[in-house]
Formats: sequence, structure tokens, C-alpha cells
Amino acid sequence: MKYALTLAISLATAMPAIAQEAARPNILLVLLDDAGFMDFGTYGGDAATPNIDALADRGAMFSRYYTSPQCGPSRAMLMTGRDNHEVGLGSIPETLSPEMRQHPAYSMRWQDGLPTVASRLNEQGYQTFISGKWGIGDIGQNLPHRFGFDRSFVIDATGGSNYDHTPYLPLYKTTEWFEDGAPITLPEDFYSSEGIVDRMIDYLDEADPDKPFFSFVSFQAIHIPIQVAPEYRDRYAGRFDKGWEVMRKQRLDRAIQLGLVPESTELAPLPASSRDWEDLNAEEQAYWARSMQVNAGMLESADHHLGCLLAHLEAQGKLDNTLVIVTSDNGPESRGVGDATGLQGVAVRSWLRQNGWNRDAETLGERNTMTFIGEEWASVSAAPFALFKFTATEGGLRVPLVIAGPDLPEAGILDGRAHVTDLVPTMLEYAGLDPVAPDLRGRSLLPMLNGERTAVYGDDDAVGFEVSGNSALYRGNWKISRIPTPLGDGKWHLYDLSTDPGETTDLASARPELFQDMLNEYLSYADEVGMVSADANYNPFSQITKNAVRKKAGESWPSLLGAGLVLLTLLIFSIRGIRRLLRT
Repeated sequence: MKYALTLAISLATAMPAIAQEAARPNILLVLLDDAGFMDFGTYGGDAATPNIDALADRGAMFSRYYTSPQCGPSRAMLMTGRDNHEVGLGSIPETLSPEMRQHPAYSMRWQDGLPTVASRLNEQGYQTFISGKWGIGDIGQNLPHRFGFDRSFVIDATGGSNYDHTPYLPLYKTTEWFEDGAPITLPEDFYSSEGIVDRMIDYLDEADPDKPFFSFVSFQAIHIPIQVAPEYRDRYAGRFDKGWEVMRKQRLDRAIQLGLVPESTELAPLPASSRDWEDLNAEEQAYWARSMQVNAGMLESADHHLGCLLAHLEAQGKLDNTLVIVTSDNGPESRGVGDATGLQGVAVRSWLRQNGWNRDAETLGERNTMTFIGEEWASVSAAPFALFKFTATEGGLRVPLVIAGPDLPEAGILDGRAHVTDLVPTMLEYAGLDPVAPDLRGRSLLPMLNGERTAVYGDDDAVGFEVSGNSALYRGNWKISRIPTPLGDGKWHLYDLSTDPGETTDLASARPELFQDMLNEYLSYADEVGMVSADANYNPFSQITKNAVRKKAGESWPSLLGAGLVLLTLLIFSIRGIRRLLRT
């Protein structure tokens, strides 16, 4: 009787804890790669994204959400809620000079115990899973199983083939995939969007159904090489035949109509290096229109597979208790591989052929094709903003963000400023944890999502960004930014984003006191996070080439030395032979 009473008391006290555990919300974080501000259908894009659109319809879409203009730093901030420099990800490894690597803010290595959203949730009983692109720091050094993830299936690279391990940059011999920290080989029938979602479904099916989960799905779509099955590509036949100038203007009109930007918004000029659509011949126009078909098709494919995951959760009765966040890591990619001129272009195209890549128009987007959209279409993807990925312009920093979940109202478009570091405290608070900690820079967005507040940042609250010399600081509706050459002039500028999100009118001379005050605030931020000023001659794209040459030389020096010794030996013997002949 005594034991029965004790058991009854134990069960009675345990029941509330069990009920509370069952009621705790799941969290699904979905990250697209290089999707521009208006690429989702709900933002006025050309790709069909019905599943993302449905989330926006029952939740919120943000018009002023900012991330980093590079993938690795963005992902580091997304996982930690801290500035990228504070966690050693001042840039991506490919763009670092040897001098930059000497500083802690550019170490590309995480120490054991670095808190992430996964580790914080894991400590509170959440099951934590990731499937897809990781790409944080040096390859293989910061894998997610070390930082709070129970299960992980990841490509640890900036990108690569969507079908196999073929790299897209001459820096690497292969792209490396890992499961739970161990290297793996992809199956023969692999396609990234499908395989990434399928593996996440496996993890969720194996999970404890009585515990909440944090699931991070990180697509390769739509990073170069953009690749997708022909049926997705061909659905967009003719869609992009009007060319980039016309479609960029169409996106501006659509953004104004949707209320994403003010009516006063103007388009900044295309970069001086951009081509006029009408200057291309018919074959060239068809080629580049087809490239954008691949881009739209790959995004639609990713949305389709996301829909499969959402349907799976719904069938299991879990979707109604799941917070879903969908966003992009940075603005659209403007550069391609193999489009350079001169000796560099010859060398890269030779490398592409050796690795089985082609750029054939007929099969564009299919397996082994190196497909990219170029800076002109990237300017459409980033419209109505200026420039694109790698730059501290609105086109590089401002991307779509959709959030929906149980007990959150249909909020429509939210205009309050939000930053990538805000997503960690948002997820923590939604899970019932404290969103405020000394090491977290961001602020929870829940007050905006549930309608309590229109903004979580006041007019005097500033947030800075920097990668590879591209710098920006936001305060209220004001922004200062500096874009290095060749896309910028390397000088600081001031913009009023409430009327000019296209960044067409520099107000630095008209508001000198405000400009200087914000510049001083940026300098304080730079000092606080341990930033190193880039050399005046530093160019991240040139640095990639230098690093590739240095790496290839390092890999090849034994064979080159051996060949040199053989040639020297032959030369010596040849000289001796010639001397003997002369003596006779």
C-alpha cells in the first residue's frame, strides 16, 4: 500500500511535467541559399513557391530583415545570435589573406562549448537535427555534431554539385559531406533538395515523439551551380525573354504594389560592367533567359520538397505545434565560374573541363552543367534594391523572411527592422526560454509577431555589419555604408531608407552631424567585435584567385620539383654529351 501510494504521488507530480513537455512547440528553421529579396512568390517573384506562400498567408513576412552579405558569416550569426567577428567568422575562408587569418575574428575555427541555438535548446530537452549546407569556417573543423545537434547530415562547403561530390571552385578537389561528424559518400541517385529533406524526415521519424524538436533544413538551392530537373526548368520557358532591364522595373512596380517598399523608391543604375539586354544577339538572349529558367525552377523544386516535409509533419499531427521560419542567407549571387577573361578565364575553363563541367545551352541546369545567372539577373533578383551578394547594399543584405506558427496571428507584412541575430532569441523565447543573455546580440521578434509592438528596435538602436571590407550600420531609418571597388567607390555614404531603399541619393553632405555620429558608432562597433580593416588593395575576388594559386602550388610542388630534377638531370647529361661530341 505504501509503495502504491508513493507511485500514485510520483505519477501525479510527473503528469504536469509530461503535459508541459508535450505542449512545447517544435521549431523548423528553413534556409534558402542566395535567394534575393523578391524571389519568393509571396514577395512578387517569378518562381512558384506555394508552400512558402501559404506560410506567409497564415503568418508574417518581413520587409526589412537583414542578414550578412556572405554565407558563412550569416550562418554563424544565425546559429549563435552573435556578430560573425565575435565567433571567428569575419569572412569566408576562400576570401581571407594570410594576414587576416592571424586575428581571432578571422580564425575560421570554433572552440568546443561555443553556445548555439541547437545547444541551448538541447540542454532544455529539445531533440536537434540539421540536414543540408553547413559551410561555417574551415572545412570539417566546426561540424554541427560538436555544437548541440543530435543528428547531422551536411555538406561543409560554400557549394558544389547538387548531384555528387564535384566541387565548383578550383580551390577544392571534392565537396565533403558528413553525417554525425563522419565523412560519407552520397548515393548515386542523390539530388540536393530531395536528399536533404528526405534525410530530415528520417531523423524526425526516428525521434522520440514525446519530446519537441529543433529542425534546421538548409538547402543548396539556389547557390551556384544552379541545377534542377528539366521539367522544372521548362515550366518557365519564355518567362524571362523580356530581359533584365524590363523585369527589374516590373519587380519595382510589384514591390510598391505589395507594400514592400515606399512609392518613392527608385532603382539604382545597374553596375557599369552590366550588359544591355538589347546588345545581346538572339542566341545570347536565349542562353541567359534559360539560365534564369533554371534558377526559378530550382527554387520551385526546393519549395516542393519543403512542402513534402510540411505534409509529413501534418500527417503526424505535429505541424500545428511547429514554428516555421523561412529565409535566405544573403542576397543573390552575381558571379559565375568560368566567365572570367584573359589567362585566368582560360585556366578556370580548363579546370571545369577536367572536372566534367560544361555550360551547354541545351542541357543547362542538368547534371554536370555549371549554370549561373550573372550580375544582370542578380540585379533583378535583388530588386528593387542595388547590387547583390558580397556587398553591403540593400541588395546584398536585405532578404525575405517568413514566420508562421501556432498562436501567432496572420500579421501580413511587418515593416519593423529585424536582423539575423534576432532569430536565435526569437526561437528561444518561443520555446519558453529566456531570450536575453550577455552573449546574445539579437532581440526576440515575438513582440512584433504577436502584434504587441510594431518594432523591437528604436530610432537610436544601431546594428553594424561587415565582411571583406563591405560595411554598413543601421539606425532607425538611416543607413551608412561603404562598398569597396570595383562595385563601389570605397567611400562612406548615408541613406534615408524610409524614402530611398534603392540607395540612389547620398545624404552625407546634407546631414554631416548625423553622418559623423553614425560613423563613430560604426567604428565603436568595429573595435568591439575585433574587426581588422582590410588593406586598401584588398579585393575578395582577387584573393580567391591568389588562394587557389597558392593552394595548387602547395599541392603540386613535389611533382613539379620531381619534374624539375628530371629536366635538370637530362640537361646536365645533354651538355656532357655535347661536350664529348665536340672533343671528338
